[in-house]
Order: sequence, then C-alpha cells, then structure tokens
Amino acid sequence: MSSRLLYDTRDNSILRCQPEPSGSAELPSIEALYKSARIAKNDKQYMNSIIINENIITHEAQERLRIVELAGEIQAKEKPKLTIVPNTKELDTAVNNILTLTLEVTNMLSIDNITTINMSINDVNFTVSVDNNIGSKDIELTEPDTYIISCSEDRFIFQQVEVEVI
Repeated sequence: MSSRLLYDTRDNSILRCQPEPSGSAELPSIEALYKSARIAKNDKQYMNSIIINENIITHEAQERLRIVELAGEIQAKEKPKLTIVPNTKELDTAVNNILTLTLEVTNMLSIDNITTINMSINDVNFTVSVDNNIGSKDIELTEPDTYIISCSEDRFIFQQVEVEVI
C-alpha cells in the first residue's frame, strides 16, 4: 500500500501524510490533503505532494522521513540516524564530574553536509561539532540529578539518553 504525502516547497517540511484507505477507495487527492492539513488558500501555491510506497500516517512520516531532491527528482528518504553515546550512564562526581558525549551520524545521503548538531541536556542547549560523521563534547556536571540528553533538531532520527549524576 502507499500514502500521499503533502509538503511545503519553501522548506520541504512534511505537513500531512495519508495512507491509501482499505477497500476500493483511492489515495486522497491533494485537495483533500489541503483540507485535512488546513492549508490557507494563499499558501496552496507553495504546496506539493508525492506518493510514497509506505502505509504511514503524518506523525510517523514527520518523525522518519525528509523531502529531498536527488538526481532532479523529489523523493521522501529516511532521515539520518543520530546515535548519542555517553561515556557512562552513572557519573560519580566524587571521582569525576566530566561527562563525555560521542555522537555518530549514519544513514546519510550524498547531499548531506553535517558539521554541527544542536543538542540539549535538561533543556540547556549546546552545539557539538561533527567531522566525518562523528562528534564529541565534554560536559561538566556537578549537581546530582538525572540528566536527559537529546537532539534539539528534527533532521535526525534519535533516541534520547539518560545519565544519572550522584
């Protein structure tokens, strides 16, 4: 089964994705997607749609996919995968208060050029420089707490990690 994906041509953001209904009904029209996504009349000129060979809904499409132009063709491709690896899951500040984060980016396309990644730790933002798809950052943590580390960008597929500081 397939789905019709509506995206904004100004920034290639995915606005709506509707799978093919079961039974004899066809894929929704682009007009139906405009209504479903509540696209203003004057914004319709910036919209386009493509059909993908997956049966997914909007949330999953926004989480996993991105719209790119490859070889002159607009396509929906998987986002790059970001792996966040702390040097420890439990940091004892009596021994060491430096947490080292290593980031690795995989599933990249030839058009990708990733040099920095915006991250957050308990809602405090920071940037990690990336070279050859790998980046590293030392972070000083002194307060006992459970810290949530995540990517603050939507251009990656990632899992946040937790580190407990004791």
